[in-house]
Amino acid sequence: MIRVKIKSWTASFRYPTFQSGYQPTLPVPPLSTIQGILSAAKGEVVSFTEIPYTGYVFKSEGQGVDLERIYALGKPETDVIRREILFDNTLYLYLPDEWAKYFRKPKFQLLLGRSSDIATVENITEIELEEKPNVPVGGTIVPVTSGLSGLVHALPVEFDYSTIPRRAKIVRPFIVLPFPRNPAQRKRQTYKGKLPYDPEMEIGVWLYESLYGQVQP
Repeated sequence: MIRVKIKSWTASFRYPTFQSGYQPTLPVPPLSTIQGILSAAKGEVVSFTEIPYTGYVFKSEGQGVDLERIYALGKPETDVIRREILFDNTLYLYLPDEWAKYFRKPKFQLLLGRSSDIATVENITEIELEEKPNVPVGGTIVPVTSGLSGLVHALPVEFDYSTIPRRAKIVRPFIVLPFPRNPAQRKRQTYKGKLPYDPEMEIGVWLYESLYGQVQP
């Protein structure tokens, strides 16, 4: 297994229930953002059915609101909206070894959200994760069947890029688990079952495995 460390100055992830006006951001990326990063690195659209497993942990060091000028669809005039942005972000991807070659030389620019949220690969590390019970979990999304508590959102897993505009191909409910920013308040939730554990990050990694065309826990 490899762990790919990706950094960005800014990030923003579409909040599924907001379509116009004020644009908040999810505190962690959905799986569809991970799909976009994998596709950009490989240079072609990637489906989770092609990958034995995928896991990630996302951290941000701050959050703010910016004013953004947009063009309304079908209208010549512009509008100004308020958009939440995450600052000083780190994404750790846990992937099979063969993905190292794609992240050493990504085919396209990696993004953590919008086209302005440019990201870079900081390092790629070979790592072995040992399964442990009762480990903390955070900085990711988990299935509602996990038994953990948190905000539940219906989030896209994969997009179909054969249509314009793209459309969501798979949508599933997930629990959103932010990674605590304040070291003095590391009240992360504990998963009672067994999870692969990253001792350096001191956190469990929820791995998704591809089965029958859907991403399953």
